[in-house]
Amino acid sequence: MEIKEEFLKERVYKNHEFLRKKAPGILQLISSLPPNFSVIVKDGKLDADFGGGGIYKGDAYQLSLSQVQAFEEKPMRLFPDINLLEVSTQTDVIAHRYDYKIQSLIGNKVEPKPIRDTRHIPLLLMVGLGFGIHLELLLQKYEIQNLIILDVPAFFRLSLYYLDWEKLFEYYSKPGRSLNFIVHDKLILEQDLNIAFEELLRTAQQLNPGVFYWGYYFQHLEYNPPMRLIEWFSSSPAFQELFHGYFDDELWSLRWTLEKFKKKIPLYYPKKKVPKGSVAFVVGAGPSLDYAIDKIKEYKDKAVIFSCGTAISALQRAGIVPDFHVEIERTKYTYDTLIELDRNYLKQTRLIANNPLWTDCFKLFKRGYMFLKLNDTGALLLEPTGSPIIWHTGPTVTAAGVALAGEFGFEEVYLFGVDLGSKNVESHHSKLTNYYNPKSSLYRSKIDFDITVPGNFGGEVKTHLWFLNTKYGIEQTIKKKGIKVCNTSDGAKIEGAIPLPIEFFRLENSANKEEVIASIEENFDTRYINMVNVPEVLKRLQTDFETLSEYIRDYPKNYDFSKLNHAVYSFQDLVRKLVSFKNPLLYNLLYHNTHRWSQIALGHALSLEDEERKEFLREFYGLYHNFLKDAVKEIRELLEDFG
Repeated sequence: MEIKEEFLKERVYKNHEFLRKKAPGILQLISSLPPNFSVIVKDGKLDADFGGGGIYKGDAYQLSLSQVQAFEEKPMRLFPDINLLEVSTQTDVIAHRYDYKIQSLIGNKVEPKPIRDTRHIPLLLMVGLGFGIHLELLLQKYEIQNLIILDVPAFFRLSLYYLDWEKLFEYYSKPGRSLNFIVHDKLILEQDLNIAFEELLRTAQQLNPGVFYWGYYFQHLEYNPPMRLIEWFSSSPAFQELFHGYFDDELWSLRWTLEKFKKKIPLYYPKKKVPKGSVAFVVGAGPSLDYAIDKIKEYKDKAVIFSCGTAISALQRAGIVPDFHVEIERTKYTYDTLIELDRNYLKQTRLIANNPLWTDCFKLFKRGYMFLKLNDTGALLLEPTGSPIIWHTGPTVTAAGVALAGEFGFEEVYLFGVDLGSKNVESHHSKLTNYYNPKSSLYRSKIDFDITVPGNFGGEVKTHLWFLNTKYGIEQTIKKKGIKVCNTSDGAKIEGAIPLPIEFFRLENSANKEEVIASIEENFDTRYINMVNVPEVLKRLQTDFETLSEYIRDYPKNYDFSKLNHAVYSFQDLVRKLVSFKNPLLYNLLYHNTHRWSQIALGHALSLEDEERKEFLREFYGLYHNFLKDAVKEIRELLEDFG
């Protein structure tokens, strides 16, 4: 294709005028020219130079065309197809019953048709816009329903010279389509890519992660180092969290949180940090706790000890009383494991737990305190009272121990038994814990380590997904709180933590331990009890659930499911409807199941012919409506008990 300078001048003028009127923010974003910037037209070919030579190797059109042809031959998906797991019908859990019913409509595998057959792309994540030649070529071949473009401003600016912005906006102004830009001058550096990932996460939530899952990837701009977006999506705990969890689990969280009102459990309201020089020991139940236990005992009067989960059984056996015991699980199983310990021993220490912990656990300790859990329905009830939600406290309890130490202001934290895996899979926990006590319920626990990661002191360590995500959580706490963390554990390497062999551990100076404990306890009180109108909150929740249920009853009438774009849009619209209530409790109760069911239902819908798709989606939304009716009954019961 021959490009002329007159064409470029006309296109720049037209685009500038259009964006000035319709999208001045985009124009402002790319208004400043980088140094040594030039657009080159030579022998009818187009290129651009940012000071290092032509970035398109002399012919932007030909390079873009070859990229589009390569995409046509082998389009890259963001995620793989799904093999569905077996689910049981014999359950009292509402969400699990509907898991079975929905999966019964689908079969064992979710595998959409190739886009070369449908000519429809539900979502395209494009890295690099440049002149936008490749985008125009793609739109000639496919309907791209949702488009997300990542770019740096200088490269994004090139689109003014070629892309017809007015035509692009007209295309994406039609119902069911969306156009999103993530443009930032730092995206070129790998260490700054959290900017892009956070924006992508928000965009995924707005579009429905179930839709995002079936998206495709097109890379136009070659970053150095590469952005590794595909790798991020497949390993990101933040993205996977959008699918995990279920309605009943969140309902239990809300119920257990409401129980704390009557028990008057103090809640965390930060007002005082620990004194300078305060030292925290965070103790996990990993195998390396066995060789560290004597050091903990030696310095127990200098450092504040946080025992995490089942580590407390090892500390009891060693005669060490922790200053705070940390728990995060909401099931009765936690209570059952705690009552296996000596009651007098537990009464010597304090419990710090997240709000959905099984409420009876609090009565076992000298005193009990709670903090708010991230992405939790009960926490959303209490957050408006001024208590902050503490990030990175899971999925296993040692992440909570480190997060709390960081939140309280400890600048020096030592990890013991925080292995998050094992070099010897037969020794999955400390021998001092009840995991090796035949009389304990923990004895029957089965641990499967199927992931290999680098070790803290070299070598390799076997771990599993929950421990891997816990490692990520601890790393984020270290990074965001800026605390010094030393890791004595011979387990998985934790980025940002300093490996410290136990034989080199010494603690010379520390703040007065009793003063540190007192400063922590000052941050908890029961003000929330008089700040939340529980009956009013629950009445609104019931009304919103009933309204949503009625709306979904006739939902299929709004769409022509024989059309792929209508099918996709129905799932996007479903999430928008949840958000429209502006009721965070309703949203949090429903979003996990809505995202996951959207994921498998849309994937299956994309594999069907027009009439089959119509029938399947009518059945799917019928089941979703029935699920909501069952959920309404549970909300009414909650109102009866606490309203």
